[in-house]
Amino acid sequence: MNAIYSLVRLLIFAALSVAFSIDVDAQERKVIIVVGAAGMAEYGEQFETWANNWESAIEAGKDSRLSLAKIGLNPAGETSDWNQLKAAIESTKKEIDEVWVVLIGHGTDDRTNSKFNLRGQDVTATQLNDWLAPLPCRTILINCASASGGFVNKLKGPNRIVMTATKSPAQYNFARFGQYLSESIADPALDLDKDQQTSLLEAFVAASSRAQEFYIEETRLATELAMIDDNGDGMGTPATWFEGTRVVRKSKTGNPDGFAANQVFLIRRGAEAKLSSEQRKQRDVLEAELEAIRVRRQFFDEDDYLLAIEPVLLKLAKIYESVETASVPVQTDSE
Repeated sequence: MNAIYSLVRLLIFAALSVAFSIDVDAQERKVIIVVGAAGMAEYGEQFETWANNWESAIEAGKDSRLSLAKIGLNPAGETSDWNQLKAAIESTKKEIDEVWVVLIGHGTDDRTNSKFNLRGQDVTATQLNDWLAPLPCRTILINCASASGGFVNKLKGPNRIVMTATKSPAQYNFARFGQYLSESIADPALDLDKDQQTSLLEAFVAASSRAQEFYIEETRLATELAMIDDNGDGMGTPATWFEGTRVVRKSKTGNPDGFAANQVFLIRRGAEAKLSSEQRKQRDVLEAELEAIRVRRQFFDEDDYLLAIEPVLLKLAKIYESVETASVPVQTDSE
């Protein structure tokens, strides 16, 4: 195995020691859906439908380890939506596996603060980042609002996936991306890589494509372009940079988005649902190692490339083999 591959391995594990700092015994996940101030009744009806789509997907998944908290749908009470959201995040157990925060509504940006409009006091991107920062688990922040592009840079970080409906704060018109994402997030027909489930990346690509198709069919100028950032550089990548789940264009930094989002699933099916938290962590590390080798393939001759990926593939196979073996009942001679 040549020196280049050895160097790649060192770089991978140095990065992963920070990026994958999840408690191996964690099994629970939490989704917080926030419906913001509607402004007009027609928007309120749409936002409620989108939130219900998320809830229906979660209920259909029947995952007892996936909990749901909803904010902004019930009549306003003594506790503001801002305080409810803050409490929902801060009350999250430290040993939890993942936290999703899904913002459905309108947004604003005054070039100083990027905000999501709640009933009452709005929440800023900076405030959300401060609330989420103490959590050691992977966090997924999805802002389906107009003018949401400013959230990408303000919420960037390791072990963080940020998705916005717009590329920049200047795209302040009503955004439709949230509708299509709510319809795509658990749709098995969108499983592009045929691993029996729809990843966050696959849902993002599908939803963004449907949003753009809307403007083409309506012969309107597109006023939104969804972005995703999962490598922590705060730059973001549009869905048009992907063919399936593979990035086909390079950013200025040369560090593509999308890989981590393709390892995340709202609804886990098949072998994925059977993995323990420890096995899933091991799998994610191995897949990251394999991806790092693949993107540097030009530095290898064919034999060295095969030597580099073979041990990684064997380790991945053993993880899934152990899951499938454990799922098969052992027959005795008396059966």
